[in-house]
Amino acid sequence: MTFQEGLDQVEKANKIIIDANKMISDATFHAFPYTLSWWVALFMLVVPWILWAIFRKKESTARLLSAAFIVIIISSILDAYGVDRGRWAYPVKVIPLPTISYSFRYSIVPVTVMFLIQYMPEIHPLVKGPLFGAFSAYIGMPIMKQLHLYQQTDWTITYSFLMLTVLYLIADWFSKRESFNKIAEQKSPVC
Repeated sequence: MTFQEGLDQVEKANKIIIDANKMISDATFHAFPYTLSWWVALFMLVVPWILWAIFRKKESTARLLSAAFIVIIISSILDAYGVDRGRWAYPVKVIPLPTISYSFRYSIVPVTVMFLIQYMPEIHPLVKGPLFGAFSAYIGMPIMKQLHLYQQTDWTITYSFLMLTVLYLIADWFSKRESFNKIAEQKSPVC
């Protein structure tokens, strides 16, 4: 294949992607808002952040949000890769983008991780992580599957358990870094 043939092939693929995105948007705007699944997804997207805003440990807000952003970034990359490879899909969405479930990856998972980091800090992360992974993978994902918010194609729940456990452990490790204090402790240089 020549370079120009490659560019032509990518252009054809982009047109297919644009058509597919229009189909997803059409379904999201015209079919899903009248379903229980869509309302549950909307609830999952909004309510966890409201609860976190109310019950968060105020003096740890930046630290917890940093851990949440790490979760969002890593899970978004993994999610996009998995959807692109046909391992799983998110049929019903609140926001009509084909690859990511905003309700799950941008709300439920990071907010749950922040609450787990904040509450019961005496419980070791190697206990909390697998509990989070097990609950999310073996209970949460099957519920999402029943509501058509998640669809497995070429994937096992055990892989999700492992990914979610590691994701929690990374976020927990990141939240405990001492570097959060260094900027506040140092005086800025005067120019």
